[in-house]
Amino acid sequence: MCSKKQMVRHAEEVLREVGLKESQTVLDCCCGSGIYTTAAAQLVGEKELVYAIDTNTEKLKDLRRTVESKKLKNIKIMEENVESKIPLPNSSIDIVLLYDIFWYFRPKENKLAGLLQEVYRVATATATISVYPAHLDLHELKNLKNEMENEGFSLESEYSKQLVHEGKIEKGRLLNFKKTKNQIKKLEQQIDDLKARFPAHSVSPSMIEELEDLEVKLADAKMKRT
Repeated sequence: MCSKKQMVRHAEEVLREVGLKESQTVLDCCCGSGIYTTAAAQLVGEKELVYAIDTNTEKLKDLRRTVESKKLKNIKIMEENVESKIPLPNSSIDIVLLYDIFWYFRPKENKLAGLLQEVYRVATATATISVYPAHLDLHELKNLKNEMENEGFSLESEYSKQLVHEGKIEKGRLLNFKKTKNQIKKLEQQIDDLKARFPAHSVSPSMIEELEDLEVKLADAKMKRT
């Protein structure tokens, strides 16, 4: 086991490589006891905020003790469930951390889709969404990448890295995403491709459901642009 000081120092190195710097606003989504929250707060400077959101009362108590002992005034702790709503304004976050959350937000489950839609809403146009997909096998990781793409994010970088996980520093994988710039065009192309695959007779319910889902996403994307 590493000391908390060692873990925070290492987390700072990880976040610097992700691109976190001064004057950025950060969301540590499902932050746990806040090792990456604390590291982010020390990197962005006193004038910027790091939002730390979780539902685990005990872990947030641990984070509050850290905030008080280090006198960190730029961390806002929020005990909230983010499955359907992140309580932050549109386009307000420069860096979103989705680290070690996929034991709960499983790929291909509705609650992950709901979370990613909220992440898209609160992220700025140039935001980085940094993902640490612990607890996923290769098949699940592929599903996660597909889901991120379907929700309007494009993969910018992927690499192995020593990461803080459950009180240890161990080898993991980081995926960094950006908002897809041409999301509307991409969704329109996906709809056209799907319609081209429709058989002459007896379209399957799954294809109809896929089409309806894409059309809803296209309508949402057009609304966000207005």
